[in-house]
Amino acid sequence: MNIYLEITLRTLFTIIVLLILTKIDGTKQISQLSFFDYVIGITAGSVAAVMCVDQDVSIWASTIALALFMLSGALFSFLSQKSMFCRRVLEGNPIFIIAKGKILYKGLKKARFSVNDMMRELRSQGYFDITEINYAILETNGNVSVMPKATARPATNEDEGNEVDDDSIRADVIIDGKILYGNLKAFGKNRQWLENSLKMQGIAHIKDVALASIDTDDNLSVFNKNNIEVSRTVFQ
Repeated sequence: MNIYLEITLRTLFTIIVLLILTKIDGTKQISQLSFFDYVIGITAGSVAAVMCVDQDVSIWASTIALALFMLSGALFSFLSQKSMFCRRVLEGNPIFIIAKGKILYKGLKKARFSVNDMMRELRSQGYFDITEINYAILETNGNVSVMPKATARPATNEDEGNEVDDDSIRADVIIDGKILYGNLKAFGKNRQWLENSLKMQGIAHIKDVALASIDTDDNLSVFNKNNIEVSRTVFQ
């Protein structure tokens, strides 16, 4: 077979395989990719390149390798959805780098972030003055989420001459029906308090909760698994 024709056919076949496997693996934006998604994407791209141009490698052997890499991504996503332990291992945990207006150097060190890295991320979100920031969290996808101080927001109450308090930080205490005991303990609460608070909101079983979070004022916001919000506070 003519080499150019063979490369063309191999390339078209590779594109079709990639489209099918990507559809199975699920659609994610670049900003939503986890570390494992990123690694799998790079490796799959390398394998696909070999499939297209390397005539010494069987296209079927390359297809098997590509399928294994792509499907492992789908498997990791499934495990992350079903297991809190797997989610933490595969995706990691968010890291506080600013809390109550103070830079957390231990958080920066853990995230392998320099102060310059942090300031660059803050500036990209429009915060050039770090004193305007109450909390900043490095998310597992590498983005930085920022909670500004109450007086630093657009159309703030300060503009109206009102004194306002900074919002309190929130922590998830239930995700997918599983209790995050570390977060509960950090807020000075236990399982009994959580169960009693859920019963007050008409929820009998923890397994029925999709997400529950608590703030420093002990306000518990609950979202059950049928997407109906049951909350004592406004959404934040």
